[in-house]
Amino acid sequence: MAGPSPSTATGGGHGGTAAGGQASHGPSNPAYYAMFAARQKVSEQAMRYYAAGICGLIAVFVLFHWTRLLVVKLERSKKPLGMFGRPFVATSRLTRNLLVRKVPGFSSAGHAILVIVYLALNLMAMFIHVETNSLSNFAARFGWMALVNLAFLVFLALKNTPLAFLTAYSYERLNCLHQIAGYTMFTQMVLHGAMYTAFFNSQGRLLTKYAEPGEIAAIVAGFAFLSVVFAAVILRRFWYELFYVTHITCWIVGIVATGFHQPEFTKPAYIITLLAASMWVADRIIRMSRVLYNSVNNEATLYPLPNGGTKVVLKKVPARAEPGKHCFIWLPAIRKLETHPFTIHRGSPVEFTVKAQNGFTRDLHNYAVANPGVSVKASVDGPYGTFPDPMEFDKIVLIAGGGGATFTFGLAVNVLERMTEETHKNIVFIWAVQKHENLSWFKEQLDLLRTHAHSTKVNVTLYVTRSPTSTSDLPSNGQNPLLQSRSSSSDNEVASPPRSPIETDTEKNEPRIPAPTHRRPLGDRDPEKEMHEAIETHVEHQSSRSSGKEIVTSASVHRFEHPIKEGRPDAASLIRDAVNSTPANQRILVAACGPHGLMRVVRDTTARLIHGDGPGVELHCEQFGW
Repeated sequence: MAGPSPSTATGGGHGGTAAGGQASHGPSNPAYYAMFAARQKVSEQAMRYYAAGICGLIAVFVLFHWTRLLVVKLERSKKPLGMFGRPFVATSRLTRNLLVRKVPGFSSAGHAILVIVYLALNLMAMFIHVETNSLSNFAARFGWMALVNLAFLVFLALKNTPLAFLTAYSYERLNCLHQIAGYTMFTQMVLHGAMYTAFFNSQGRLLTKYAEPGEIAAIVAGFAFLSVVFAAVILRRFWYELFYVTHITCWIVGIVATGFHQPEFTKPAYIITLLAASMWVADRIIRMSRVLYNSVNNEATLYPLPNGGTKVVLKKVPARAEPGKHCFIWLPAIRKLETHPFTIHRGSPVEFTVKAQNGFTRDLHNYAVANPGVSVKASVDGPYGTFPDPMEFDKIVLIAGGGGATFTFGLAVNVLERMTEETHKNIVFIWAVQKHENLSWFKEQLDLLRTHAHSTKVNVTLYVTRSPTSTSDLPSNGQNPLLQSRSSSSDNEVASPPRSPIETDTEKNEPRIPAPTHRRPLGDRDPEKEMHEAIETHVEHQSSRSSGKEIVTSASVHRFEHPIKEGRPDAASLIRDAVNSTPANQRILVAACGPHGLMRVVRDTTARLIHGDGPGVELHCEQFGW
């Protein structure tokens, strides 16, 4: 892919086009070898510059991460910041303010800057010191760039990436750059092939050249990587599992064919290809070994939940598992050769809540409905994911939409499990769902937030965006009939929960799955992490509606009592109130997970609240994305 070797007579071509106008007689001419060697030397030097630029970009992220940790230490210190400490902290906050802001087309300004710098490095390396007297010189350089970017995008795709420790960016947060690197590499590969095709055609040797084994391998690699891109752009939106199989299969074919395109073992091109393949294989071996280890005497119990939900409870707790992180679950009873990622929202035992959509999640829910409480063979790969330690903050604001609550419940439970009597922290928990039935998905967690010894430090507000009845249909006491007991013999009696359609049909031995009322294309949700939202809301600052209408002030829903409001939450006002009520010497973590509209509001609002003279504000968005 980096350009044919001199033995294939392609470096400068025949007819004097690449040797300063001098006639060339092919590989047997010493001038040809000198020209090819000089070009390769320049290309390798350009690749060193490019690699140094990429390493410098990573170093900036490493420095930013450890500088942030230093700022956190200074902010938490009770000592005066001093003459140099205060400007240092103020500068760090201003930088975070700028980087987390939303930029059109990107998840944040930091993301936009990262992409721009990456593309600028590519443009520089593609054209620096390239002789313009032959098309083959550009073709060779684009081949080198495609090869180096191939290794870089594999590095970004590693689940067990060292960047998770060095920069606190785990693989899913690097995925945006992985996609950009993939598109860049494919574009360079197409230019490499197209320019060499034009060059050989002008020499009258196109058919002869492309009959050689190395060039046949290049053609195979080209179509394989074309299939990878097609799967990422098209199939991912409609059928994630087919996309994933196509993506991996074609990647394997492509990397093997690339090795046969430049089969000289001592050549840099072959070494780079081997390095890329080795990284991928090593990562797969680590993941498979972890699955095998965690499968010993392990099983999962499946429970159907209302409105297409499924609760998965693991028998064994994986090492380093904690609420808020995610694992790839292997359930051979559902799919023998597939693992799917879900967020941990309870640490002991480890629990996952899955919203049924299509494919695996739908089959999982069908199996749970047909066999409620069944235990099946299971294992996990993980845990993965990085997020700020919530114990380093004085106030934690957690905002979720639909299935995004798997992450925010995980963080809330994480904090409560680690709090002591001396801990002085406050948790603001906000969750919006479409239907009241969805609230029962996290019954135990909601009960924990109400009954925990530190429950007085937790402020929970629930929002239901689709009320089953109008407010005019509510009884005179103002409570939603779904939240009342079917029969109450006395006012002191605890309200019994309404039976879900699943429970009703199970008694009749006719399991039925409640049909989802709203479906979206697969590409608009998170098929990789499977944290599918049960709510699609464009949460904008609409004061006339977004504050919601409180319909229950002390409602009983499946034995938990929390305020439930009708309508969409005004996320911007809630975040502002939480930050403005916090003293300047304290720190706040704003963590959110949900639809893009909600994330946009959370990100922009939080960025505006980061000031040098206010409380320390940290933002973490667990974005849906493959």
